[in-house]
Amino acid sequence: MIVTAVGDHYAIGRLKADGKTQEFLGSQQRLAEALKQACALAGLNHRVFLYPNAGSSHYRPFDCTEVST
Repeated sequence: MIVTAVGDHYAIGRLKADGKTQEFLGSQQRLAEALKQACALAGLNHRVFLYPNAGSSHYRPFDCTEVST
């Protein structure tokens, strides 16, 4: 799962099988809500990554245990 800062909101998506293209799954105005949604979608078998801005290829892994439900 990927959370990307885009303007004044955060886009939530996942990588497709080719490893390059993203599938858009939704967006949130607040980072905390975007991360919470991404973690819920990721479940226990997938990871969440945060991209600070849409033009960057640098990302940070996010630990979903930090999200309160």
